[in-house]
Amino acid sequence: MPPPDAPRSVLDSYAPIPSWKTSLITSILSAGTFFGALIAGDLADFFGRRFTIVAGCGIFIVGCILQTAYYSGLALIVAGRLISGFGVGFVSAIIILYMSEIAPRKVRGAIVSGYQFAITIGLLLASCVCYATQNRRDTGSYRIPIAIQFAWA
Repeated sequence: MPPPDAPRSVLDSYAPIPSWKTSLITSILSAGTFFGALIAGDLADFFGRRFTIVAGCGIFIVGCILQTAYYSGLALIVAGRLISGFGVGFVSAIIILYMSEIAPRKVRGAIVSGYQFAITIGLLLASCVCYATQNRRDTGSYRIPIAIQFAWA
């Protein structure tokens, strides 16, 4: 408990987020990824692989901006997560396809498994960043991990 004369943080006045809201915020990204992956194949056939990958990164960045701008309420963060999920679906469905089409047969397996390894390293780094910011008493506790995603997009 902080001393009575300690400055109050903005987050001290907020109640914990109910579990249904936490579940919605977490799962809506997967829903967006599902629908993005369904759409990505047709777009890649029509517009091309590279354009679809770049478009997926752009969509992901828009979602990251909305998530980073979130302050209160539920609509903005849910919309940002859904839009980011669309971008993730585009990228995850088409990058594997594109790599397998352009890679020589002898190294195709190594390149595709290297992609999965890079995703696993990204998950590790994300966990480290979340662990490092978990005790912050300001909005940086959630904005920093979300904003770092810009570097990869």
